[in-house]
Amino acid sequence: MSQVVSGVTQKLQDLLPGQIGSNLRWTTTDVERYIMLADRAVRERTGNRWHQQEITLLADTTEYTLDSEFIDIVSVEYASDGSTYDWYLKPATLTDLDKISVNWRSDGGTRPELYCVLSAPGCPSAKLLIYRPMSSVDSQTLLVTGHGIGVTTTTVPDDVQARCHVPYVMAILMASENQNMAAEWFGTYLAGCDEVRRRTVSRHIQGTKKVDIGW
Repeated sequence: MSQVVSGVTQKLQDLLPGQIGSNLRWTTTDVERYIMLADRAVRERTGNRWHQQEITLLADTTEYTLDSEFIDIVSVEYASDGSTYDWYLKPATLTDLDKISVNWRSDGGTRPELYCVLSAPGCPSAKLLIYRPMSSVDSQTLLVTGHGIGVTTTTVPDDVQARCHVPYVMAILMASENQNMAAEWFGTYLAGCDEVRRRTVSRHIQGTKKVDIGW
């Protein structure tokens, strides 16, 4: 597992030694842009557009900043020990909270019960609001799961990078020089995505059952 831009760049440099960088065959800026195009294409083709964020709870705190990768939120889970997620918070609106308690911002509890999202996921100001905030905390955490897009520092398994990202970028690099080779690389990309999609576990949350989501 490595960050998508640094990981794929290293793999491309292994394939194309001395050809990526300043005053070389391809600039680092262009290659990094192609890598991010590849990441979006791979996520779209494999159906793996999930993102997760773990949040450490703070005492008497209702709002937590969400990662900018999120497009929407699917579930929020709670772990009293910081690792065993066995409780789902239910989604709610601010109107729902107002109906529950006029003093909901100051209501305390021993475990959060509800959540709502402030602003749109992906916006810099997007936050997760929980009810009830815990009066005291130890190692309790939340796991937020939703659809997302990759950023330059998003981690992707190295074998997925090799099967999918690298061939996609190589197809772009070769397109203006050798169309047959570009087509071969693109075919390798398609085959790699098919393999990753077959093994990917990307099931939606249903009821209160816990599922694993990943490549």
